[in-house]
Amino acid sequence: MVTSEFKINYLKPARGGFLVARAGVVHHGKRQAVCRCDVFAVDQGGETLCANAQGMIVRLSIPG
Repeated sequence: MVTSEFKINYLKPARGGFLVARAGVVHHGKRQAVCRCDVFAVDQGGETLCANAQGMIVRLSIPG
């Protein structure tokens, strides 16, 4: 697998006690998949979305 594309948007400063990342597959085919990840800063007031990322991975065929 190789990453063919990757983008991250930093939305807000990550202020809080810790970070939580939630990721999933948006779409997949035979050779490629698009994945998305949201990063939240967590404090006593709840969660705040601070970053969003999306990337595409591609499966390479190795001869042999």
